Amino acid sequence: MKERILTAIVLLAVVVGVLFFDPTGWGAKVLFGLAVGGVAWELGVLLGVSGWITLVLSALWVVLESQLVREPWGLVWSALIGFALLLVGAKWKSESTSVTGAPVFIAGVGVPILRILSLPAAFPALLVAAIPIWAGDTAAIFAGKALGKHKLAPSISPNKTWEGSIANLLAAVAAAAALGYFLKYPMDKMLILGVSCGVIGQLGDLFESYLKRQTGVKDSGNLLPGHGGVFDRLDSLLMTAPFSYWILSSFLK
Repeated sequence: MKERILTAIVLLAVVVGVLFFDPTGWGAKVLFGLAVGGVAWELGVLLGVSGWITLVLSALWVVLESQLVREPWGLVWSALIGFALLLVGAKWKSESTSVTGAPVFIAGVGVPILRILSLPAAFPALLVAAIPIWAGDTAAIFAGKALGKHKLAPSISPNKTWEGSIANLLAAVAAAAALGYFLKYPMDKMLILGVSCGVIGQLGDLFESYLKRQTGVKDSGNLLPGHGGVFDRLDSLLMTAPFSYWILSSFLK
């Protein structure tokens, strides 16, 4: 537990430091670019193909998609198509499908994060994309331990319960509403974002758990002591990124 807390403190310090003390904004883009690259690598290893292959293909696809796909809904479709291909590849042990799906998925979730960091209000926008996820995860842990009796998806993630899932959704919506109030963002858009984080964020977590179940591993990697891999930490945030960017870009011009 101490190792997990120490790692979390170091990660938070690095992220906040880059966001606050780099006026150019490039430090944050490089940091999150490296994080997404780490996820691409871990996906390759997780799915039984070379991490180098998925990393290189994902980098090329990110560059291509960032130039060609301008509309937020295009990034949403990319993420959904990549998500579907990865599920099929894991289910049927198809390396070719996995290799095809990984870069499409990485671009669909990675490009929105880089675009969030390019918005005029990049720092609050990133907080709005991330804090509802963190609030939901925290609420789910406490509610699950205190009230959890009904398993949500025992064959995929045995510890998740419906009680924890509902608490996750409520906390994500409440956090988004609070952020909207203090930042004076449109409340209707923020409530939609909160629901997106509460529902799609949990699907992202289950998605990664399913991939790990299919491949028989506990963690996506071992880069972060006490936490596992980069994908273990970013699964929910990545899954919600295209939807969060779609919502935020509608009023943060």
